[in-house]
Amino acid sequence: MTALSTAGGPLPLDSLPDVLPPGSMAGPWRVERELGRGGMGAVYAVVHDEIGKRAALKVVHRSLLTPAFNVERVLLEAKVVNAVGHPNIVDIFETGTLPDGRPYIVMERLEGQPLSVRADTQKILPDQAIAILLQICDALIAAHAANIVHRDLKLDNVFLVDNAESPGSPKVKVLDWGIAKVINHDVRHTVEGQLVGTPQYLSPEQARGATVSAQSDVYSLGVMAYELFLEQLPFEAETSAEIMVMHLKAVPPAPRDLWPDIPTQLEELLLRMLAKQPGNRPTMTEVARHLDEVRTELDRRRGTLALDVVTLAPRHTIIRPPSAGLAPTIASASDSLRWPSYGRARRWQWAVGVAALLVGALLFALSRAGDVGIADAASASGLPLVAAEPATSTTSPAPVAMLGAPSAAGSSVTPSVTPSTTPSITPSIKPSITPVVPSRARSGRDRSAPARKLTAPHRSAGPIAPNGTIDAYR
Repeated sequence: MTALSTAGGPLPLDSLPDVLPPGSMAGPWRVERELGRGGMGAVYAVVHDEIGKRAALKVVHRSLLTPAFNVERVLLEAKVVNAVGHPNIVDIFETGTLPDGRPYIVMERLEGQPLSVRADTQKILPDQAIAILLQICDALIAAHAANIVHRDLKLDNVFLVDNAESPGSPKVKVLDWGIAKVINHDVRHTVEGQLVGTPQYLSPEQARGATVSAQSDVYSLGVMAYELFLEQLPFEAETSAEIMVMHLKAVPPAPRDLWPDIPTQLEELLLRMLAKQPGNRPTMTEVARHLDEVRTELDRRRGTLALDVVTLAPRHTIIRPPSAGLAPTIASASDSLRWPSYGRARRWQWAVGVAALLVGALLFALSRAGDVGIADAASASGLPLVAAEPATSTTSPAPVAMLGAPSAAGSSVTPSVTPSTTPSITPSIKPSITPVVPSRARSGRDRSAPARKLTAPHRSAGPIAPNGTIDAYR
C-alpha cells in the first residue's frame, strides 16, 4: 500500500495529506472546497476541469487504507445506485483512484441539508414527515425489488434537496449505499472490526449478527419514523452495547404516551415496524400504503375542525366591501361584531323607538276620547263628575266615580253601583307575581366537576393540536 512519487520512488502514506486542498485534482475534477466529513470518508465540491460540470467527490479516509481494506466495498455503492436508478437515490456517474491509492466516486451535487439537521433546527410537522417518509419508501421499494438492502438507514443518510417552486416540499435523496448488501451475494463488504450500521437504528437481526433482509430496512425506517413523529428515539442509552440490547429485548415507549392524539393507525404502524421478529413487520409497500392512509386521516381531522369553526361563525355572514385593489373577503367573527352588527343594531333601535311613539300617541288619543264620552254621559244624566261625600240618608243615590281616577292609595278604582245602603268603592289590586329563576343548563356532565387535565405531547417545540397539525397540524 504505497504511492509512487513523480520520480518513481515509494512515498509513505503518512507523508500524504488526508484533506484535499482547493485546486487539487481527482482525475478531471478540480476540488473547490470540502462539503462534509464522516467516519468513512470526506465529500468535496468539485467541478469538471473541461466542461465545467459541478459535482460532489466522495473519498475514503487515508487511515482506512490497510491490507484489510476492500476496494470493492467502495465501488459497490456506485454499482448499487446505478442498478436501482431511482430519482430518490443520489446519482453516481464516475469512479476513480487518487495517486495515493484511495478510491473515489463522483456523484451529483445536492443543494439543501441532511434530514438530521432539519430535525434538529426546526419542527417537522406530521404532514411533512409523511411526505419525506413516502419518498424514502419509494426509493427502498425500488432497491428491494433489485434485491438490495441499504442496511444503514438513518436521518443523516437522507438529504433534503431545496425546492424553489415549493420550499415546504423538498425532494428526498437517500445517500450512503456503501454498506448496502446485495441479497444472496456472498462477498463480505465490511471492514473488519467495524459495526455494520448505526447502533441507534440497527434492526435486532443486525444487532445479533444474523442474516439481513428487506425487513431490516423496515425496522430502521420505523426508528426514523418514530423519531420524526415523536421527536425522540425509541431506545436511548449511554453506550452502543446497551442500545443494541434494547433493540433485542426492550419494548419502545407507547407512542400515545408521547403524542396523546396520535392517529391510531399511525401508532399501530410504528409498533409493527419495530417488531422484534422480521416476519411480524409490514413490507415496505404496506408501510407506504398505511402512511398514505394516515395522511388522509389527518386531512379529515383538519376538515372536521374547519367545519366546527364555520358552525361557530354568525349565521348571517357579511361580506366586507373590498379595499382598493383587493378582492372581497369574508368578515371574521370579530369583524361581524364590530362593523355589520353595529349598523344593524342602530337601525332596529330606531325602528323600535318610532313604533313605541306611535303606539303611545294612539293610546293617548283613545284615552282622551273615552274621557270626553264619560263627561258627556254624566252631564246628560245630571251626575257629578267627582265622587260626592256619602249621604246620611239611606235613600241617597250611590255615588259614581270617574273611570280611571286615582284613589287615595294610588290605585285605580272601578265604578260600582250596589243595592246596599252604603256606597262602596272597590279598588282593583294587581296580583303578586313570583319570579321563576330558570335552572342552569346542563350538558351531560356536572359543570361543577373539575375539567380534565390534558397531557401535553412530548414535542420539543409545543403540543400537537387534535387535528394532528400545529396551530398556525400553533
